[in-house]
Amino acid sequence: MAYEQLHLPSSNSGQSCFIGVHSFGPTDGQKVYVQAGLHADEHPGLLVAQHLISELSKLDQQQQLQAHFVVVPFANPIGLRQRTFGKLTGRCDWHTGQNFNRGMGIDRDLINDEFMTGFGDDPHTNDLLMRSKLSQLIKNRQPGFEIEALHQLLLSLSIDAHYVIDLHCDIVALPHLFYGKHQNETGQLLAQCLHYPVCLEEDVTGTVAFDGSHTQPWVLAQQHTSQIKFHQPCFAATVELRGNTDVNEPLAIQDSAGLLTFFAELGLITRTHPAMLEPIKTTTVGVEQVKLINAPAPGIVVYHGQIGDHIQTGDLIAQIVLLDQETPSRTDIVAPCDGLLFSQTNEYYVSPGQTIAMLATNQEQNKAGSQLAF
Repeated sequence: MAYEQLHLPSSNSGQSCFIGVHSFGPTDGQKVYVQAGLHADEHPGLLVAQHLISELSKLDQQQQLQAHFVVVPFANPIGLRQRTFGKLTGRCDWHTGQNFNRGMGIDRDLINDEFMTGFGDDPHTNDLLMRSKLSQLIKNRQPGFEIEALHQLLLSLSIDAHYVIDLHCDIVALPHLFYGKHQNETGQLLAQCLHYPVCLEEDVTGTVAFDGSHTQPWVLAQQHTSQIKFHQPCFAATVELRGNTDVNEPLAIQDSAGLLTFFAELGLITRTHPAMLEPIKTTTVGVEQVKLINAPAPGIVVYHGQIGDHIQTGDLIAQIVLLDQETPSRTDIVAPCDGLLFSQTNEYYVSPGQTIAMLATNQEQNKAGSQLAF
């Protein structure tokens, strides 16, 4: 059990910030990395991480950890500084405009012939070499902007992990997961342990966020040559902890316990009394099958559909109350297809083109490999 503070270079004279890193368990086996708050305006994960740290500390003292656990309870001190008249933004870097959860992945062109040299016939040895090569690529970066230094630091802690869990939240939503569709079995296990009803499976060869930055290189390497075999590529998932106001002790304790159950099911934690998993029915679709419902006009959005509703084509989802008409007027928003309503906005004054809801459907709605938000 250890704790350290890792400082970031500052973009302003006389200012500095750091991330705290908690480590538990033996360092000679598998590695698990968990972080919260990469989007600094998403706060449920910050509380979940605190409960997770407490439980891992106890399990470490009881020598029940079979893996090296690294927890970063606030991954974005840069975003936490972003207060404008008291309101915390924290989603995009003020200097570059870049989303904190985009643009940190390893350049896909670096997974080339030169990178693939040195691999042999033993999958376990190939795993070690792959993680070493990925760590070196991160080490070789020369960050300029503060956000680039943050990404390099976080990836230096996580790129060699066997499991990566990135804690986020939506605005108003059912709890749900993102993970690579090539890792369906492990993703479904995580959903069962957390009791999360929605799974969104990604094509990680396209645009990726923090989670996909860890799995994409393994997929690209395997595509580069089918001759080389790996034993245990990284599994990574984004855990969307409901909505951004769902910050409370019961939910945080529940989610922390679910993550610990997941790790125990993988054999990374030894438990005297294993948890009994009660099967939960999940809606599992590809990210490309999510229909974004956008506002057609400016005004106040009033919802008629509720989170968790199974919507039919033509159902009234919401109305936009128009504010600039001579007489009170509304514009109906009806479902363009069948689907599960799993996400809504809580910004009630909306603008044309703004996403106000998401439906999990059975049809392709977006290009594979795309992201649902900027």
